Amino acid sequence: MAGPAMLKQRVIWALTLAIALFVAVQAIVAYLVLDRQEDRIVDQIVLTEAERLVHRLEAGEMVWTGGDILLGPSLHAWVGTNGDVPRVLSRLGPGQYQLNTEGEVWHVAVADSAKGRVYLRYDATDNEHRVYEFGAILLGLWLACTLLGYWTARALAGRVVGSMVEVTDRIESWAPGSPGMKVMRSDEAGRLIEAFNRMQDKVDQSIAQEREFSANLSHEIRTPLTSIRTDAELIALESEPSAQAGLRLTRIVSAVDEIASTLETARAISSAQAGPRTEVALRACLDDAWSGLAERAHRAGLVLVNEVPEAAMATLDRYGLLIVLRNLVRNAIDHAAPAVLTATWTGECLALADNGPGIPAADQPFVFERYYSGRLRDSQVPVAGDAGVQRGLGLAIAKRVCDIQGWRLTVASSTDEQHRGTRFLLCFGEGAALVVS
Repeated sequence: MAGPAMLKQRVIWALTLAIALFVAVQAIVAYLVLDRQEDRIVDQIVLTEAERLVHRLEAGEMVWTGGDILLGPSLHAWVGTNGDVPRVLSRLGPGQYQLNTEGEVWHVAVADSAKGRVYLRYDATDNEHRVYEFGAILLGLWLACTLLGYWTARALAGRVVGSMVEVTDRIESWAPGSPGMKVMRSDEAGRLIEAFNRMQDKVDQSIAQEREFSANLSHEIRTPLTSIRTDAELIALESEPSAQAGLRLTRIVSAVDEIASTLETARAISSAQAGPRTEVALRACLDDAWSGLAERAHRAGLVLVNEVPEAAMATLDRYGLLIVLRNLVRNAIDHAAPAVLTATWTGECLALADNGPGIPAADQPFVFERYYSGRLRDSQVPVAGDAGVQRGLGLAIAKRVCDIQGWRLTVASSTDEQHRGTRFLLCFGEGAALVVS
């Protein structure tokens, strides 16, 4: 949802910024035009009045008797250079000026005449205030237009990006095997959904074929493996093989068990989905996981101490839990034995701890990677009857199943002589109902 939301926000802010910039440019231009027009009009008035006053003085139509001449509410004139002329004006030569004095704005025109120098001043302070008020009004209009533009952009962005958001939400909720999405639109979004449905059908078909192939392959291989294992056990029982031959028969049985285990875990990966949730007795489930590996654990010297209460129950996928527990037990056989594996229940998590050689701290972040067992050879104790089959998928598979189920699998280990050992903690998360009566 973050992607479409970000796209919608980008569209909103882009449209809002465009509207804000357009209105701002128009407002600035209007303000500058008004300000310049106001100055030009006042300058023209002052110049015209100065020329008319000079003409009247020279024509004798007006006789100056001293003091200032009031030509209008904001228009004053002086003639001559005596003390009646304001000092700030008396220093000016002929021409037009705009003066800012003590918070007032004056437009001044100075001209020479036969009767003396004429000074004409127009107080434009009120005009400037009106220009500032106009600027404040423009600013308010800009803010209002920006807010209106924002809401307009939200509405437009909702229509433009809404279809993409809808498609994204529906695709995010998709999972292999889920029904196809219904096409409710005839636009580009509808065609995109149709294309996705076709792709989904192909993916589901491919996944189904892979699962079927994996199941068929597992079945075909298990049959001869069972025969090999049975024949090896019968040979060991019916005859008295030498020590070397007995060791070879044991290796054959171990190799067959390894291959069968690999097939089982491969099938678990190929299914890659959570099974039905049922109420599971955790102690009994651990016993079931141990029973299939008990003989191999005995040969390796691994002893299970099951301290999980019989009343400990959880609502979860029992087959998924069996896969995780079998791989944890198998890991203890391969990497910790001879040792004691103790299973406890913390109230929320299932803990499996051994007193084996432990895992170096530098290696612990990588124990859930595939085929990482090769890096742990130095800390392993050789297992009797080890057929040399490459290991390292067990913990990776356990972690993958936990991720699919929504569980959390963590590891803590120490190689210190006093506290050495490895502890795996399996927490079932909020989705599993935990009961201990």
